[in-house]
Amino acid sequence: MASKEKIRKIYEVLPKLNCGLCGYGYCGQFARAVAEGKASPFGCRQSPWAGYGISEIMGVKAPAFGYRYASYQPVLAQQAAPLSSASLRKEVEGLSQRVDDILTRIEKLARGES
Repeated sequence: MASKEKIRKIYEVLPKLNCGLCGYGYCGQFARAVAEGKASPFGCRQSPWAGYGISEIMGVKAPAFGYRYASYQPVLAQQAAPLSSASLRKEVEGLSQRVDDILTRIEKLARGES
């Protein structure tokens, strides 16, 4: 069982957005999981740099190279060219149509239609 003080210190480093991107419902749950050794100190997707502060609290030695270079650089290298406003509009229209189709199917299912 992790100490409340350690959980509090970890929580204070987090952005407190409660986004759930880390896989936990809110930042407090993530802080507890890290303190108990069930989650990586670098699990916060909103503030990956918080992992260094959390590592220090946990007494874990973090890698000397930047987190950015270890995780983001390969992803950034694979990104396509920026979208033009016309192609972005077309993509949004396509996604909007898919959402409308899904909602129509849900409404039909709710009415008992196939």
